[in-house]
Formats: sequence, C-alpha cells, structure tokens
Amino acid sequence: MLKSSNSKRLVLTIAALTAAVTPLMTGSASADPKQLTALVGVGSDTTQDVVNALAGEANGNLYPPVRSSTASGAVQIVSYNALNPSNPADPCFTPTPGGPTTQRPNGSGSGQKALSRAIAGGGWGIAACGGVQDVSGLIQFSRSSSGPSNAVGTDLTFIPFGRDALSFAYYRAGGAGGPVTSLTRQQLQSLWQGTPLVVSNGTENVTIIACGIQTGSGTHSFWRGTSLGVTQAQDDAATATCNALGTGTRLEENDAAGLKAKGDAAAAGVQVIVGFSASSFVAKSNGVSSNNPAASNVGLGAISDNGSGVNLGSPVSGSAPNVAANATFYNSSLFGRNVYNVLPTAFATGAGNNDYKTLFVGASSAVCQATTTIQTFGFLPLGAGCGTTTLQGGLVVGSNN
Repeated sequence: MLKSSNSKRLVLTIAALTAAVTPLMTGSASADPKQLTALVGVGSDTTQDVVNALAGEANGNLYPPVRSSTASGAVQIVSYNALNPSNPADPCFTPTPGGPTTQRPNGSGSGQKALSRAIAGGGWGIAACGGVQDVSGLIQFSRSSSGPSNAVGTDLTFIPFGRDALSFAYYRAGGAGGPVTSLTRQQLQSLWQGTPLVVSNGTENVTIIACGIQTGSGTHSFWRGTSLGVTQAQDDAATATCNALGTGTRLEENDAAGLKAKGDAAAAGVQVIVGFSASSFVAKSNGVSSNNPAASNVGLGAISDNGSGVNLGSPVSGSAPNVAANATFYNSSLFGRNVYNVLPTAFATGAGNNDYKTLFVGASSAVCQATTTIQTFGFLPLGAGCGTTTLQGGLVVGSNN
C-alpha cells in the first residue's frame, strides 16, 4: 500500500497546520495515485484492522475505501499497524516513501504522542530507528481505543466512530474440568489488586492468574482504569507472575496466541486471563482479522455481576464464522467504550479543512457512513453519535513509545 508523501501537511504551529492543507485541496483533481495524498494514521492495535479496511485493505481482503468529498479532493486514508505485520520485532517504519524512518507508534497512547510531535515538533523516534526524527507532516491522525491521555488542553479532538467492549480472555491448559468462563467484576477487581483467585469450574478448583497488557495500549488503560478501577502499581504487582512467563513481557493487546503461550508456560492446570477487546475477538473469530482465538483455544469470558448486581453475560454471541456483538454488554458504562480517530483540533473544528471534516466529522462523514465495514470488524455503529467533536484533550509529552 502506498503512503502519503505530503510532508507539509503538519508543521510546528497550529496556524501553519491550517495553511498547509491548501495545496492538497487545490491540486487533487489531477493528482497521481490518490494514496500519495492520503492522510496517514497510526496508533491503536484494537482499531487498526477496521481503519485498514476503511483505507481499502485489511488482512488480504479488499473493502470500499473511504474518501473525503469530491469537492475537497476525494482524499483517502492509509493506516499503519501497531506492529510490523511482517516482522513484529522490527520497531521501525517509514511513514512516507523517501521520507525518514522512525519508530512505529504502538498503541493508542503512543499514537497520541506521535501525532502530538507531528503538530508541535520536538521529534519522535528511538536510536534503533535512526534516532529522534522530525515527523512534522508525516502523521495526520491517530487511532485510539481510549479517550485523551492528557485531559488538560484542547489541541487534539477525539472523534468516535464505533462502540467496543472489554471482557477477560481466558486459556487453561491441561485442566480436567476445563476453564472458568464467568467471573464477577469484584473477582476481577480483587485479582488485579493482588488477591489470589481460586474459583470452581463445577468439577475442581482452578487457580486464575492475571496477565498484563502493554502499557501504551488504550485497552490496557481502559481495562485497568474504567473496567476494574485499579492503579498502575496494583496492575504491575498483580500481573508480574504471568508477565514473567514465556517471553518475560506483557502481552500485546488482543493477542490470543500470546495468551496461550503464557498459559502453556504456567503450572499445569493454571488458568491465565487478560483484558481483551470484544470487537477484536469477533473479527478474529470470523476470520477477518489474524490470530484466530479458536485456534489457540482462547475464550472470551462472561461478566456475571457488573458490581451492581447486573448480569451482563457474554459480550458476544454465536459461533465462528458468525460471532456477533452483544449490544447490551457493549452499552455497559464499565465494560463498553467508544473508539476514536484523533485529529488536530484545528483541522476538526477550525475553518476550512473539508477533506478532514468530510472524512471524519459528523454522522454523514465517510467514516461514519461505512457502517457495514465497522460492523464486520465487531464494532457497533454509533448512529447520530458518530463523528462528534466534543471530546478533546491536550498534546501528549513523549518522543517514543
């Protein structure tokens, strides 16, 4: 997939940002391949597949690409995965052909950081990828499965386009009675606060251990903060045993095969669990995303009590390849969440910039109208709530993941 070569789209000040869009808008009618003027997005693992699909291709399958209005140049988008799909150990990427190589933003928080550096300068990158690089003009939006990392300020606008949910994914190797498939919020909360958890599966008592998600992930911040209400220190301590298994690191978000590897490295009969996106589970189960959890014998658990006596049940229903979202679960205030594309506020709400606006802003935007693609990847469409610009946050400090 070709990426944007417009290295002047984002510059060091918001005022210059707005002015930089004019050449694209006026010259797009006679442009060469549209991908050369596409808006580049990075960040969240949870939404990378659906945004890749909105760009036209995801996991070898083709989808109708979204684009801005004809009047604003019919601008498209491109989207880089959180990890290199060919070599996950390679942390580097080149956002534009012929441009500098820098660190690939991995996760919602990292995407917000990289976009912040594209707006405000200061550089982004690590030594292994050529050092800190000027990424002004190389990144136009970020993907995020959580709200603002910095609640102070209004430089970033978080534009919702779908609804997701979180529950615990589970795996148990060698258990005579199988895994525990339903837990309460209180049990999960206590486990992530460091209290050992042993639960009967109806045949035997099962020791359950918590696994950590990489900390740049929006799934990690939402699971730890909103769903369970535990501190980072509690999470670090509670997940230390699982994190030390296998590779000795936290799991990439929504990594079913990685969870299985942790469980296979644990003591016989132990069950490992981790916070997991329901939309990702749907997409993986139905074969539109990679790392099918069924192939790893990984399941998605039910929440039998949300802390207020409400049995949410499972976040999904059906069986592969027809797994579907459970709207009641997705609409939970503790376990359901909106997912976002993040834009510079100057482009989302300022004068002009209709290429950005007709792509992302408002229920009639190209992204919000792509409901079939959004649902294919396990998200619920937001209807009239899609494309709003009310949620804003400040620039995020940091020069790397």
